[in-house]
Amino acid sequence: MKRTPLLPVVVAVAAAIVLAGCAPETPSAPTSDGPSASAPSPSESPIEGALPPTFVAPDELAGTDVKVILGTALVLTVPDASEAEWTGTTADVAIAEFSPGGPSEGAVYRPGFIVREVGSTSATLTGADGRTIAFTITVVPY
Repeated sequence: MKRTPLLPVVVAVAAAIVLAGCAPETPSAPTSDGPSASAPSPSESPIEGALPPTFVAPDELAGTDVKVILGTALVLTVPDASEAEWTGTTADVAIAEFSPGGPSEGAVYRPGFIVREVGSTSATLTGADGRTIAFTITVVPY
């Protein structure tokens, strides 16, 4: 009886199985049903959908109604090196609240207002010169 060596056949089959697991997966067409349809692709950054803050110079605020989108902020474009000299208030901190500026941990932050919920509140801003600017912040939904 003639015997064929089984070892080369077993090695070839094992190699084919192992290498099949290393082959790139064939991309499938996305479907519109199921939870994965709304998931972002791996190449998208989570911040890509974020909205930028509203930037305003203090001199442009007097007597105005500034609309700010919920989930963003109102940032004041004050002169460099004066960030910590500005103060502010709001009548309703549940809608918007002043956030002081100035240096912190190697960075310099601009003063502004953090918006918290949809609504409208009166606000004031006071600069280093003591001049107070009154205006309204209206927080709107996106």
